[in-house]
Amino acid sequence: MAHRVNESSAGLPPRTADPPGDSRQAWVEVSLDAISRNVRIIRERIGAGRRLLAVIKANAYGHGAVTVGRRLESDGIDLLGVAFPEEGLELRRAGISAPILVMGAASAHQLPAMIASRLIPTAYGLSFVAAIVAESNRTANPIRFHLKVDTGMGRLGVLPEELPEALTRVAQAGGRAVIDGVFTTLSSSDQPDDPHTAAQLGVFAAALDRIRQAGAQPSYTHAANSGGVIDHPPSWLDTVRPGIMLYGVRPSERSTQLGLHPALSFKGRLALVKSVPTGTPIGYGRSFITARRSLIGTVPAGYADGLSRRISPGGHALVRGRRAPYAGRISMDHFTLDLTDIPGASEGDEVVIIGRQDGDSISARQVAEWIGTIPYEVLCRIGPRVLRLTVGGS
Repeated sequence: MAHRVNESSAGLPPRTADPPGDSRQAWVEVSLDAISRNVRIIRERIGAGRRLLAVIKANAYGHGAVTVGRRLESDGIDLLGVAFPEEGLELRRAGISAPILVMGAASAHQLPAMIASRLIPTAYGLSFVAAIVAESNRTANPIRFHLKVDTGMGRLGVLPEELPEALTRVAQAGGRAVIDGVFTTLSSSDQPDDPHTAAQLGVFAAALDRIRQAGAQPSYTHAANSGGVIDHPPSWLDTVRPGIMLYGVRPSERSTQLGLHPALSFKGRLALVKSVPTGTPIGYGRSFITARRSLIGTVPAGYADGLSRRISPGGHALVRGRRAPYAGRISMDHFTLDLTDIPGASEGDEVVIIGRQDGDSISARQVAEWIGTIPYEVLCRIGPRVLRLTVGGS
């Protein structure tokens, strides 16, 4: 049984009919049960006593942040992680009460709304440490925050040599600003044998020592992203921070297999099927010209929905359990398939872009290989006008 995901976060009106009754014939199916199974796999992996900070930024990697957040909250996740304040505020408006860490950049003027909504800010640089300290003088209660340390990612985070100044500023708040967590981002944990991960963990351990020597007693220390959880046990500390693996996808082809369950399928229906003669051009730029009498099917989904134009030529979708090559360029709202070698293909048939059909499957990783990117981008770019449904749980 499929259930509709709340689409208010995308600014779209809620819909009330499942495909194919909707006006568009393209949708995503999200298995919340698969996500829960992945949570259990992670817990078995890291053992008892460690906490889970589940990352649901970027609309839960395209899976639907509110719906996924509710399921994770019911699964007893310790914290939820988002990138920006607006993502956390969306979860609060939906009634999610679990602790939420805003892991990315925010501005000082966003702090009052974050504190009012019980969002945990991240001090990602000296200027934002100062902003948190200044805001703490205006709040009724002390501000508890996480301090990010740049151990070799080169993006956000206080550099190790900046720690003394950061800690001095926090001390000047007189207990009004409290370092409740310390974390870092591992840049190469998707490569099991890359020595940079061990080097980063060494820098992080030294930073933690300095922070504790300054009198801070953080409740959470975390470095393990999905790659860390899978292949770098020294990164587990007291909290782990899985992202892509929650959704059943390994961070890289080299990551150890853990039996994760893919949670997302991307599907459509053949809106039109027609027979065309040899020499017929298909799509913009006439990049595909039929070499024989061909059966061409059109599906109402395109690059505005997250399908890359680079998927054709070379990529396939599934129709009637067989692989149908993309025919011609992906356009904004539609794509076409060569159905010539698929007996019985007809209008209304289900088309699987990502997922399984009749014994065959196309993974997000395979799509990523066709277009020269990573599964993260394939999942996150699925657009808001694509209907999201939950399958096997709500």
